[in-house]
Amino acid sequence: NAMEEEEGDPIFSICPSDRKNQRACLSCGLVKTWHQFESDGCDNCDAFLELQGNAQQVDECTTGNFFGIVSVIDPSDSWVARWQGADPHKPGCYALKMSGRLPDGIELPAEARRRYHRLQAQQAKS
Repeated sequence: NAMEEEEGDPIFSICPSDRKNQRACLSCGLVKTWHQFESDGCDNCDAFLELQGNAQQVDECTTGNFFGIVSVIDPSDSWVARWQGADPHKPGCYALKMSGRLPDGIELPAEARRRYHRLQAQQAKS
């Protein structure tokens, strides 16, 4: 059973490694620790956000100001993932709501841009 795997197995590598210093990617809402973003980047967005190895980019493109987390194990088979807009994304923990904006000048692919604008609309309702 995948849920019974021991720590260090792939199922645990998609979760924040610590309860402290958790941050959410401002593009997709993926939650990791600051150190995980800096060492591994964002599993969904690193191709265009380039967080891996870039502390300043991690500070600017993630936020510690988020509320709630939903864990998605199989995005292709999860109604919660579709509801959250994480359907095409990787398994992981995602923020339900967050505050913050990506810095000016970051070009998002069309799919990421739609998700980002939806997240921004959720912020406006808060």
